[in-house]
Amino acid sequence: MNDLIHQLTEAHIEHELNRFKNDAYIQTIEEEVSAVFEWVKKIKLKEIVTSEQIIGIIRRNVVELPVAGGVTELAGEMSQKVLASSQNKKTALEDIFARKQYDDIIDKAVGLKTARNDLIHRLVTSSAYSQQISEVLFVGIKEYILEENIIAKKVPGVSSLIKMGKFAVNKTMHSLEVAIENKVKSYIENNLESTIRRSEKSLINYFDETRIVDTGEEIWESIAETKLSEYFSAIDDNDMEDFIVIGYDFWLHFRKTKYFKGIYTELVKYFFKKYGDKELDVILEDIGVTREMVINELIEIVAPGIEKALSIGYLEERIRARLKDFYLSKKATALISPEKTTPKKTAPAKTKKTKKSTSK
Repeated sequence: MNDLIHQLTEAHIEHELNRFKNDAYIQTIEEEVSAVFEWVKKIKLKEIVTSEQIIGIIRRNVVELPVAGGVTELAGEMSQKVLASSQNKKTALEDIFARKQYDDIIDKAVGLKTARNDLIHRLVTSSAYSQQISEVLFVGIKEYILEENIIAKKVPGVSSLIKMGKFAVNKTMHSLEVAIENKVKSYIENNLESTIRRSEKSLINYFDETRIVDTGEEIWESIAETKLSEYFSAIDDNDMEDFIVIGYDFWLHFRKTKYFKGIYTELVKYFFKKYGDKELDVILEDIGVTREMVINELIEIVAPGIEKALSIGYLEERIRARLKDFYLSKKATALISPEKTTPKKTAPAKTKKTKKSTSK
């Protein structure tokens, strides 16, 4: 490297470094962000990226990319920290969940009458509910018949047997109890459908708008002042770890489903249908991103990194590597020191003159 190229390289490096020293990088950030915001006024979304590219990014980085083991490990550790945090002992539910938000949820639940009725219908027509209500009816009717002396009132002498306890009744009147059970089961089976219909109607009438509001009020009064530590005490570290594993397994399966692919494809297509022909500044405005916001956030994010990179010489090292690569290139050398690279012109060889012949 000759002296001129060396001097230019050092001067350029110093110039670039000065753009980062003494908070000068703030001006650089402001200039570049402002330039970008001017540029996006002239560029449409579809001119720089397509929906297929975005779908591809999602497929590669969300669907196909393996989830690192460290991510799930960190999630488990952090969730345990949340459960064990001292903040839970001094924080009540009402401190993080405003009453107005709770009331808004109750109001919304009141308005979802169709959804509420559908939920009740699905509940009462499920096999689990049928089994439970059949069991409750069977036990209730059987115990009423045996323990309320219905038989004793009709059959002389039975009362003394019943007083001896259920064991004695079972031993001496086993056939009668079996007959009662069969009759009760037959009655319940024949009337189960109508019983469920009455149960559904009763639940719908019970959970009307007024009842929901009153119930919501009671629930809030009972939970609002409860400390979070009381809720979390029912969950130990092993439970939380199990929840993390369950969630992890669900995500690994869900992200590969046709449903998930269809949903994110549909959403990306919709986004491009709405914004594809619009300039980028319109999109930024719609999502609430402003020039000032970007500048402020960039300054907050990069400031510590820039100061550290300057103090340890890393920034100068990278600037020097980039600039030296340019100044030592053949093209730069040819422009700066043309005399070093241009071959000298050589004078053409002299040719001997021949005498012209004269005719006599």
